[in-house]
Amino acid sequence: MKTIEKYTYWLMLSNYDLETIDTLIAGKRWVYVTYLSQQAIERQLKGMYVYYMDAEAPKTHNVTFLFNKIIKSPAFESIAKSPEFQERRDECEDFLVDAMFYYMSDYPFSYKNITSRFVGESVALDLYAKSKDFVYWLRTFQPQVEIPAEPTT
Repeated sequence: MKTIEKYTYWLMLSNYDLETIDTLIAGKRWVYVTYLSQQAIERQLKGMYVYYMDAEAPKTHNVTFLFNKIIKSPAFESIAKSPEFQERRDECEDFLVDAMFYYMSDYPFSYKNITSRFVGESVALDLYAKSKDFVYWLRTFQPQVEIPAEPTT
């Protein structure tokens, strides 16, 4: 499989997550809205990792790790220095740290904080809106590809 095909695969999954969130919003499943918001960002970054690093994405959920690897790569260097990227870089990094919280709440060490795992509508919708915003912003630094609507087997 070529790099561009792998990149497209990750973007398809990111889109699928974003589209699924609309169904979760209708069902008021706020925890899963936040979880899939983080997944959409993670998959976007894994697509970028594959594209810019020309290597398989690491098996990690740490979106800040992925982001930092990408922006420090030689292939991304000119983009990382661009005013368009620099303008929102810090904001994106801060958001990624926040998004990690909602993924990490699924891990066993969160047992003692079980009530903090459940989020309300406003938090979930805010995270979703920011996730979409950053996914689409990150895509402005990517090659434009046709993304299949649904995963195919």
